[in-house]
Amino acid sequence: MGSNKTNTLYFQKKLRELRKEDLYRELRVIEEFSNIGKGARVLGVNNFSSNDYLGLSMNTFLRRNLRKLHISRVSQCSSRLISGNTESLENLEKALSKHRKTQSSLLYPTGFMANLGVIGCVSDKETIIYSDELNHASIIDGCKLTPSKIHPFPHNNIDELEKSIKKHGNKRKIIVTEGIFSMDGDMANLTEITRISNEHNCILIVDDSHGDFIIGNSRLKDYGGTPSYFGVNKAIDIHISSLSKGLGCFGGYVSCSKLVRDYLINKSRPFIFTSALPDSLAEIATMSLQIAKIGNLQTKLYRNIEYFHKIANEQKINSRNIEKSPIIPLLIGSEKKALEVSKKLLRRHFFVHAIRYPTVKRNEARLRISLNTNHNPEQIYTLLENIAKLLRD
Repeated sequence: MGSNKTNTLYFQKKLRELRKEDLYRELRVIEEFSNIGKGARVLGVNNFSSNDYLGLSMNTFLRRNLRKLHISRVSQCSSRLISGNTESLENLEKALSKHRKTQSSLLYPTGFMANLGVIGCVSDKETIIYSDELNHASIIDGCKLTPSKIHPFPHNNIDELEKSIKKHGNKRKIIVTEGIFSMDGDMANLTEITRISNEHNCILIVDDSHGDFIIGNSRLKDYGGTPSYFGVNKAIDIHISSLSKGLGCFGGYVSCSKLVRDYLINKSRPFIFTSALPDSLAEIATMSLQIAKIGNLQTKLYRNIEYFHKIANEQKINSRNIEKSPIIPLLIGSEKKALEVSKKLLRRHFFVHAIRYPTVKRNEARLRISLNTNHNPEQIYTLLENIAKLLRD
């Protein structure tokens, strides 16, 4: 901070406060993945904190093809409107539109930027935004950047949402929700939310980052996320999602009508003023999407989810059993206790993050367990056995 002691003391004080409240965070180095056949491990640690739900970031075929890609440049080094648009990007967008059953799609560098870019673009000072109180930080920040009036509604409380909407008559309205909620693992009630949206002429935005490519209509091998699971694809105005979770790649995207896409290209600042996603990442995501469409990885994931809850029940661990959700929160309460359990698990070679405020409410700290296809029964059983012992101590 140079010679300004006041600024130095300010940051030191704030960091001391975080440590005192058990809210201090630090980065861990994670590299050198082991062979897939040995399970999902990071530096010899059983990794239960990754959002790589289908294990595609470790897929041998994709890694081999990543090395073989013949690319003319590392990055476009420019926004797509200047000189960064390519066939690779447009081909991926076409594949994603088919996947989400929409007219068109638009890529963003990250899912976070997609939320900022969409919410800030499609709203104005005459708009009221109804946002689920447990929505992701990127949705919350997107709402904060708008001149719109924001009305958070109690988590998944359909009655309160409808009451609030009815109070505001003919105002322009947007409803925004996650599909699968990132910290609780439960699903938005899209059947009722789409009904309300249709009846009250709302724009409905669904961030499906944690459901996309994972769930859907398994009978039809349609893994288009929570809208496909509930059979309401056509009732969603704007789908927002990520390429870095179910696909194991990198980037974010929006699926919508051609009209909305055209509007975003012209008005969405995070799209207009950001360099394009590199071609290599788009090419790998296109390959990853083809693998995800087969359906065998989802079957393996569901098997692991079912086994997890079976063993959790045997170990008398209170876990929320949400059908086909790979996110399983174990509520601890105290930030200090959650952090202690997480550290003890790491010493026993299990990497499970303690999720604390402000990611979740104060005194609702938890262990957030993420299951993926590469976990094996032995890993899951041993993890739960260790958790049961630590929670009893």
